[in-house]
Amino acid sequence: MHEYIGKDVQLIYNDSKKNITIRDIRVLVAGNKRFMAYCYKAKEVRSFLKSGIVDIEKLRYKQENTEGVKVCE
Repeated sequence: MHEYIGKDVQLIYNDSKKNITIRDIRVLVAGNKRFMAYCYKAKEVRSFLKSGIVDIEKLRYKQENTEGVKVCE
């Protein structure tokens, strides 16, 4: 996941409720089990479990500017 920090990616993700979602995100910080990313769909920073990743692909186009984004907990 560290190779995606600062990059926009499309994520197919299986959340804790077993819902599969497709999200366009910008990876901000990556740890051992979790990572933080700006989610363009939710328009806020979200926490994701690495174990929930079904597939990940680098986006070929640039998303909107995320400067000044408020971090929501």
